[in-house]
Amino acid sequence: MSALPIARPVTAADVADLEARLAAELPRFAVCYKDESRLQQAIARLVRPFNRTYLTQYTTVMFGRVYLPSRAWCARQGPETVYRILRHEAVHLRDARRWPGLFHVSYLVLLPAGLTMRAFWEWRAYAETLRVEAELTGDISDGLLNHVERCFTGPDYLFMCPFPGFVRRRLRRLRARVLAEMAGDS
Repeated sequence: MSALPIARPVTAADVADLEARLAAELPRFAVCYKDESRLQQAIARLVRPFNRTYLTQYTTVMFGRVYLPSRAWCARQGPETVYRILRHEAVHLRDARRWPGLFHVSYLVLLPAGLTMRAFWEWRAYAETLRVEAELTGDISDGLLNHVERCFTGPDYLFMCPFPGFVRRRLRRLRARVLAEMAGDS
């Protein structure tokens, strides 16, 4: 994905352009909304005991589609957030295309290999999240690293890598690498 120039706000046109590029690259790609999907509502009922905000706060990739919480949620978040999310989720879509069986099964299996594989897939997608942050702001904040660390070590992803020191060290190395790559591209 090509980067946007730093210091320019992300617009709805940028999101539409990204969606068009993803649709050209990934034939099944579409943006869908969980509140409009019976399947997503059924999944929400299944996961409710451990995730009460599945429909309202989480984005899901399934069957080549990106399921965002709702159109209203997207409007509240704004184009920059939607752009960032689509870049992250595009990594999952590519991984699902490259390793179709393994990708989907690893999200269904919870222990122990499921957590390991889920951490692998999420690491790849969060690396893209850090790249997007660097492209849009010129830096990668400690706040973003803290957020990603909590995702890996906390309940959001069922403690997929419950080793905060390990995750923090890897994130710092990834930040240094991404920023060095950007500096080399300048």
